[in-house]
Amino acid sequence: MKLFGWLKHGYVSLLLGNLSSKFLGILREGLFAAWFGTGDVAAAYRIAQTGYLLPTHGFIGDSLSAGLLPLYRRLQSESQDAARLLVLIAGLYGLIFSFIVTVAIYYYSYEFAHVLAPGANAVAKDIASNLLKVMALSTPFYVLSGMLSYLEAAYGKYGAIAWRPMILNIGSVAGAAMAVYLKADHWLATTLVISHILFFLRTVFEIRGLDKLTPQSRGIWREAGKISARFLGNMVPLLGLPLIGQSNLVVERIVSSWLGTHIIPSVDYAKTIVDTGTQLLAVPLGIVTMATHGGMAGEEARAFSRRTAGLLMILSFPASVLIALNAEPIVTLIFARGRFDETAIASTSAVLALMVAGLGFSLTSYYLIKVLNAQLRNIESLIITVIAAAINMAINLGLWPYLGPQTIGLGAAGYGFVIFVLCLVRLGFAFELRKLIAAVSVGVIAQALLTVIAVRLIGFPFQLIASFFIAAMIWLPLVLIRGPVRDAAGPLMTKLPVLRRFA
Repeated sequence: MKLFGWLKHGYVSLLLGNLSSKFLGILREGLFAAWFGTGDVAAAYRIAQTGYLLPTHGFIGDSLSAGLLPLYRRLQSESQDAARLLVLIAGLYGLIFSFIVTVAIYYYSYEFAHVLAPGANAVAKDIASNLLKVMALSTPFYVLSGMLSYLEAAYGKYGAIAWRPMILNIGSVAGAAMAVYLKADHWLATTLVISHILFFLRTVFEIRGLDKLTPQSRGIWREAGKISARFLGNMVPLLGLPLIGQSNLVVERIVSSWLGTHIIPSVDYAKTIVDTGTQLLAVPLGIVTMATHGGMAGEEARAFSRRTAGLLMILSFPASVLIALNAEPIVTLIFARGRFDETAIASTSAVLALMVAGLGFSLTSYYLIKVLNAQLRNIESLIITVIAAAINMAINLGLWPYLGPQTIGLGAAGYGFVIFVLCLVRLGFAFELRKLIAAVSVGVIAQALLTVIAVRLIGFPFQLIASFFIAAMIWLPLVLIRGPVRDAAGPLMTKLPVLRRFA
């Protein structure tokens, strides 16, 4: 089980950080729901959040991690000074990028808000514009701290990546509370900026303790042009990933605003539930894969990725069925208080039901894209993402007049499904995992049929208890009986005392 040493080391650090962050994230969304519901302030905050993250989040989350981390690992094996110079070059590009983005967002905040949500009402757009001006100031700190936190992973340190969301969530909760009690909406953005600055200072001090920030050899500066070219050569193909991903998000926001201003926050409330699995499982595993196997080939790296993908499948697909068929009770349980009324419950549940139906595909596909990145197959990952995004946008733009809020969920599910299938084919895992895919399909169908019956016969909240029981009744035998599901669950079973004797 050496392939899964991450269960004791880097992955656990990321998991604990993400668990803490997710708890705060759910608390944040619960407070937002109670204080703002799906009203103008809630919609404005989501519009502004999208506006400032639109150009930066993809750059940091996908392009920078996948473009910088594997190259940094490779340069470390050649020369530590070359790796240090790479950091300075990447930081310079990050600062230039940040300056352009900050100025553009600050001076064209209303235009950004209007493009993102043309169907939103004037009040929501005005509030979003004011919040965007403040949020724009956090861009350089967000970009540089993101870069430094990913570099920590190259040293087997995952604290910054694990705890960044928690720090930002604390800032968001504090900002929401101050906005309500001081009756000043700008606090929603101001505390976010403060959180980014504090996290940036933390990453600077941490990285200084791991390595020197500047090259020690003067001669290495002659390699600056070559290292810069290698960095850009690795990054440029990846820039298409955030461009496509953010274009996807823009279309989603536009369609949400056409459906009604109240749908904009409803989509984000639904995403809070759906993204939990990705953030707790796929994101840390993707980071660990790139940090430990980035730029590497061979059967060991391939086996690691294949078995991890299988484990993600048996964890995510049962959860997908359970949540999708209990969307309204789950939304009611988490959000139904304060200003989160019946209309908010109905709209959020409609989005969640189809969005979470594709959770198994989207969660596993996120990891598979990272596997391609770790193998430096960035052009392939770009092409796959473009195809999936085109299908998602076509669903949103073509079906929203007919399906209403459910269109957003269907588009997200279609996006994950396309990436899942194409990545399995390109990585050569489709044939190798065929028995597991068949077993999971049978389990999903059986679970769905029994859960539908339970939901129709049993009322809230007992239908949730029955749904959990059905999931356990279907999947525990599959895990315990010899076969592909048990093989995929093996690494997890060895870590759980109650199941260890069956492994």
